[in-house]
Amino acid sequence: MHSNELKGIFNATGANIYYESKGNGENLLLIHAGITDSRMWDAEYNLLSEKYQVVRFDLPGFGLSDFTEGSYNYNKIINELLIYLDIHHTHILAASFGGKIAIDFYLENPAKCLSLALLSPALGGWNASTFLQNYEEKEERLIDEGKIEGTAQYNYMTWIQRNRSPEHMNPVVKQLIMDMQRTILTKAEPDDSSEEIESEDNISQLNNIEIPVLIVNGQCDVPDFLEIAKVMIKEIPNVKNIIIPNTAHLANLESPEYFLKIISEFFSENSNKS
Repeated sequence: MHSNELKGIFNATGANIYYESKGNGENLLLIHAGITDSRMWDAEYNLLSEKYQVVRFDLPGFGLSDFTEGSYNYNKIINELLIYLDIHHTHILAASFGGKIAIDFYLENPAKCLSLALLSPALGGWNASTFLQNYEEKEERLIDEGKIEGTAQYNYMTWIQRNRSPEHMNPVVKQLIMDMQRTILTKAEPDDSSEEIESEDNISQLNNIEIPVLIVNGQCDVPDFLEIAKVMIKEIPNVKNIIIPNTAHLANLESPEYFLKIISEFFSENSNKS
């Protein structure tokens, strides 16, 4: 890999995956959240590439990535992408649903992972609260009714604004979330040609995570995700948790300088010093 930036479409099993890579040093893979695409990592991608070989990509059906024929599996897609880019070991920075994918990937491929920095991670097997169940039902109903703007606004309110007043919110962050949502909601997953293969419940396997883990949450995050962090802190042997004040589910977008400071220090502490 060279320090110049690479970008393109990689033909993975069940999907065409858009990826970008730039920088030099140890490898760092960025996995985006389920309400966004790889653009949520613009600041991290640009800053961290000064010290690391950073790769970001869009999951199937997000951003510039599309489904193809046949079933797809996130672990397989990531493995294929790493092989394609000749990456044997990597740090991972992942958010929300991407955090779940990162944990799943580690548990299947522990030798390939150097450290995990997880922003408000989801967790396979989590028993969702009534709030989350109601959210999922309403989101599905809005999508079925074809209400793209309504769905995007609902996701912004649920995950980002939360119980805060609009005048305290950054309009640039809202615009980015709405743009990424519109992209997701206008990409249809083929009824018969693609299917997601769910990973098993991984709560009982958290104590098998042997690499350093950082969990970051926003103080105003959805309560389920603050509870998930508590479970992970209890079960993972080598773990740190940081709460960022006055932020919600995607704290990196609301408090970018502080978030970058936190993760830069974490990856520096867990990089090869030789």
